[in-house]
Amino acid sequence: MLVTAALAANVTIVQSVFHGFSPQGVTGLVIIEESHFSIHTWPEYGYTSVDFYTCGDGMPEKALTVIKAGLHANRTGSVFVGRGQALNNLAMSIRYHRKCLVE
Repeated sequence: MLVTAALAANVTIVQSVFHGFSPQGVTGLVIIEESHFSIHTWPEYGYTSVDFYTCGDGMPEKALTVIKAGLHANRTGSVFVGRGQALNNLAMSIRYHRKCLVE
């Protein structure tokens, strides 16, 4: 599904890797020339986190449509974070989430 989403976003896939957990759930990464897409699922909580990091002419909104339909999600939220807006050549951006559903 994530590969299909990347294709819908009109980005160039380089490689993908997915890891399934027992008894359920998956973590996956699709490396694209424009950056990467990732997915982490917690079916036992009915929760999925998807990150689309892109630059150029990719259309992550189209990828979101594919993921939403594939997961049969009845509720979604999106956050757009601009990046690469540095004033000089010595910039770095780090964003992270500390709360984890799995204990």
